[in-house]
Amino acid sequence: MRYPLVALILVACGKAAAPPIVETTPVATGSAAPVVAPDAAVAPAPPAPPPGQHATLADALAAIIPADARVVGFGELHARVDRAQVKSALSLFTTALPSLGDKFSDLIVETFIVDPKCGQTAQKATQQMQTEVKRPEATKSEIALLADAAKAAKIQPHAMTLSCADYKALVPNGQIDPLAMLTITTRELKRIALSAVAHRDKDAAHRPWIALYGGALHNDRSPDDAVKEWSYAAAVDTATKGRFVEVDLIVPELAAADANSKKQPWFSLVETAGDWVQVFKRNDRSFVVVLPRTK
Repeated sequence: MRYPLVALILVACGKAAAPPIVETTPVATGSAAPVVAPDAAVAPAPPAPPPGQHATLADALAAIIPADARVVGFGELHARVDRAQVKSALSLFTTALPSLGDKFSDLIVETFIVDPKCGQTAQKATQQMQTEVKRPEATKSEIALLADAAKAAKIQPHAMTLSCADYKALVPNGQIDPLAMLTITTRELKRIALSAVAHRDKDAAHRPWIALYGGALHNDRSPDDAVKEWSYAAAVDTATKGRFVEVDLIVPELAAADANSKKQPWFSLVETAGDWVQVFKRNDRSFVVVLPRTK
């Protein structure tokens, strides 16, 4: 299963209260007796997930990403204004990032900052892409929160760079060209990933992993012939000597409404999705992570 991602613009447990400590009254015996308090009640442990499932996305990623991974390509099934309004994969990934932060040196996000030098051409192309892809308005702030989380973990965030010629190619006749969008996106993600690998490999003490986050098309290790030109996975896998890992993050409410998802071998996990994170293993370096349902 693969889903194209279009460009966006880069611009978020309670505990039961313990009962109060009750102090005993000292007894006069010639010398003051110590004040003794009963032990505070211990809050019950949270329920454990069933075997093979995980309490959080961070736990699942820690369990499935091989220790020798070099680049991890995360792909999502996108939130849209015409789909169920539920907790996004992007927000859950942002929450998970601090737990894995010391593993990642770089985070490449499938987004771009509008270049003011390209004037109205860039502005028009950006506005048309926003309309075409039907992303919720909240996606912009979620990308910003992801960038903030990366910086807090001392991870270098990267966005795609579009030239003025790219903007013209995206809207050649007043309408978005989806094939041009896929081609430019793939080119940029691959360029940045290969550059980050080459740069970090010069330092023997670098953090082990580089992350890419985008749509579940460009990270495909085994794409169909019809779409393989839009996957960066083969080039990155070659550059890292077979150490590229594909991880798709699936929101069950979105997959349940998607015809292509229903054809996938992992769809039974969507049907049983509940409070826990489930994992479908394609092979040692390709995984589908089905996220919990929004309560």
